[in-house]
Amino acid sequence: MSYAELSITSNFTFLTGASHPEEYMARAAELGLEAAAITDTNSFAGIVRAHVAAQKGGTRFIVGVRLRFADNSSVIALPTDRKAYGRLCRLLTAGKMRTKKGQCTLFPDDLTEWGEGSVLIVDGLAPPPEIFLKSWKTRFPDHLYWALAPLYDGRDKEHFAKSAAEGARLDLPLVATGDVLMHMAGRRMMADLLSCMR
Repeated sequence: MSYAELSITSNFTFLTGASHPEEYMARAAELGLEAAAITDTNSFAGIVRAHVAAQKGGTRFIVGVRLRFADNSSVIALPTDRKAYGRLCRLLTAGKMRTKKGQCTLFPDDLTEWGEGSVLIVDGLAPPPEIFLKSWKTRFPDHLYWALAPLYDGRDKEHFAKSAAEGARLDLPLVATGDVLMHMAGRRMMADLLSCMR
């Protein structure tokens, strides 16, 4: 069975990701992953480094971004073509122009306007209000999914069952993600330090 990791946070998400984009892609090649997506929060900043590393390692690179909304809910957006990538870039530009430098303020309605052509994976740990999920299901009927990601707290079996039931209730297909924050266990101390600073 092949696996593609669709939720990787690099050090381009300040105080969160503990590894560089190129380290993730090298590790993905070592593990024999079919593909991997760098999905930094409200930024495409790490995709060039990841793309170059993926070409060297032979792992398929998927362009992506985690859209974090003002209510702290989030959606992973994976553009399927250049036009969809352009729309997401315009969405991010609009969000950055609403606030001070270094920040980005997005709202779920922004995705309704700019999400066409992207595969959208709703963060099951921090989903947007259900009214937007229903709206997106209508607008993007074949491109909306529910992320099933571990909490890494020793109770994942119970968490997976609950999250899968919520996805089924919303009639959204499930997608397994790892919500990756580091490329190797040796970066755990760095990840913990970043969490404390954040």
